[in-house]
Amino acid sequence: MRFLLSLFLMAAMGHLNLMAETDAKEYKTYVKNNYKVFYCTHEGVSVVVDPTEDGLFEPHISIINNSGHEIMFEPKDIRAYAYAIPGNTVKSTRYRVGTYLDRGGDASRLETDSLRIYTPKQYRKKQSRTNWWAMVLTEVVVAGVEQLGPQDDVTMMENALYRRDRNNEFVKMQQEDQRRVNEGYWKANTIFDGSEHQGFIAIKPVKTEYLILDIPVDGEIFHFVVDSKKYDE
Repeated sequence: MRFLLSLFLMAAMGHLNLMAETDAKEYKTYVKNNYKVFYCTHEGVSVVVDPTEDGLFEPHISIINNSGHEIMFEPKDIRAYAYAIPGNTVKSTRYRVGTYLDRGGDASRLETDSLRIYTPKQYRKKQSRTNWWAMVLTEVVVAGVEQLGPQDDVTMMENALYRRDRNNEFVKMQQEDQRRVNEGYWKANTIFDGSEHQGFIAIKPVKTEYLILDIPVDGEIFHFVVDSKKYDE
């Protein structure tokens, strides 16, 4: 898969994306399952941002190193921002800049808000809390329904068995989420020449269609403006 991605980046043709005026790098996109994947190659280093699998706020990031030397990459140095309407302090509407940018509006006139990027430990805790509350709410609703139903021994036994199955499913889901974060979340890595490393990061979401990512690699800042719109929109 990594080899194919490397070959594709050498052969793919894309178009320039919305980038900062001071960034002379050439940013391009290619299409994957009708959504855009964003990439840039500069001085032998290719950075790919793929929001197609887990959404805008869990982008998968690949770094392909053909620079001739090894690179030490620290994901904690990644920064994420959202464009915001100047003077608007209402969270539900502050980031509604999509139409303005789609119509060619000047991004430099907008404000940018820094967004929180979770560490792997923080994200594991967040996912665990989310799953736990989902389980609690499910059990409260089910318990209410059970109270309205028959209370004979057979029904109560069946309810207990269903409860056990739901609990087992919850434990399985928790384990799968923990495994996904442990194995897939970006951590500090040395990327040797001729090799690639990839992973995902998790960003605290806001109501926006565009996400700014500044990814520092080998002394250069790769400045992406990413969206999760369909290619044919």
